[in-house]
Amino acid sequence: MPRPQKCRHICSKPKVSSFGPTNTYASEEIVLGYDEYETLRLIDREGLNHAECAKKMNVARTTVTRMYGSARKKIAEALVKGSQISIRGGDISVCAAIRPECADAPNCCHKLAQNAAPDTRTIPTSEDITRVKGLGFLRDKTTDNCFNGRVITRNGKITADQSQIIAEAAKRFGNGEIAMTTRLTVEIQRVPYENIEPLCAFLAEHGLETGGTGPKVRPIVSCKGTTCQYGLIDTYALSEEIHERFYRGWHDVKLPHKFKIAVGGCPNNCVKPDLNDLGIVGQRLVKIDYEKCRGCKVCQIEKGCPIKVAHLEDGRITVPADACNHCGRCKGKCPFHVFDEYTDGYRVYIGGRWGKKVAQGRPLSTIFTSKEEVLAVLEKAIVLFRDQGIAGERFADTVNRLGFEAVEKQLLGENA
Repeated sequence: MPRPQKCRHICSKPKVSSFGPTNTYASEEIVLGYDEYETLRLIDREGLNHAECAKKMNVARTTVTRMYGSARKKIAEALVKGSQISIRGGDISVCAAIRPECADAPNCCHKLAQNAAPDTRTIPTSEDITRVKGLGFLRDKTTDNCFNGRVITRNGKITADQSQIIAEAAKRFGNGEIAMTTRLTVEIQRVPYENIEPLCAFLAEHGLETGGTGPKVRPIVSCKGTTCQYGLIDTYALSEEIHERFYRGWHDVKLPHKFKIAVGGCPNNCVKPDLNDLGIVGQRLVKIDYEKCRGCKVCQIEKGCPIKVAHLEDGRITVPADACNHCGRCKGKCPFHVFDEYTDGYRVYIGGRWGKKVAQGRPLSTIFTSKEEVLAVLEKAIVLFRDQGIAGERFADTVNRLGFEAVEKQLLGENA
């Protein structure tokens, strides 16, 4: 029966427990035990010989030699392969205070902690947290003074130059990491409170800004309908116009709650327009020339309809108006030109939301055929929410409280 392993004594656990390449993804993880790390610290950093290290760790010298060799081999493997090094595990005990044998050790971890410089960080007050939230900085709950700052994009698009600026800002003012939010803004992670103002100034110098929080019109999101094979409208152009007119133009207007807008290029709903306070969906209204229909046995329109609502009835193609989602996939598919002509348009949904309480938006009864009509309805919706909404309620609650038909009547107005 093998002899049980003796507990290895270490001064303290490392402050940083993970290391890896910054210019590529780590090929694998290599785990360094706490005891192996301690041999490297005592021998390579403190200059102890193996016997002195063994005494500190309360193990045999041969054990130290074995652990030290293993640790160096693992580090060499990580450097050559580009692996991540993680320090964890092992049968260890950690000293709670300075031991007699460490009295003359200048780099004892406990001495260093006692002599450490005073904490100069600024711990934000509740008022500070509220103030910087309005600037687009949300508190990181894992720290006592760091925030994640949201950099506004145009529906998720940034230039290569802007990406370099954001990366530089993350290194200078945060922890070097960035993340994408579900609404396509870029978050710079772990920004200390005292770095928020310098970060905002640095971004402003390069034409970038933070924001996207608070009871106001939020940054606009859109799908890639402009370039997507299924896109029916120019989602990029429309969302950028909405961004300038309503996110920037209404930036200082306080609403009862946040107001989210999404632009989808087609009924595939990739960006979930019907789960936003107001959603816009591209439509293709095909003009059916029934006189040209020959009632083919294998009808290409019936065969190709993605939602299976087009069908032959009494020898003629039929597409129920209340079931068609106007995806336009039937355009030009009939060899006898029954489905050749069309008009592109926009369907508007109101009162959607996701989160703790999900509500699916309802479409207005009118399908609009001009961008100007859509923008006019959007402005009416924001004004209605500002003037008739109750503080703390979402637009979906306002619509339910006033009644969908009453809200629709106000929004359509002269467009009805």
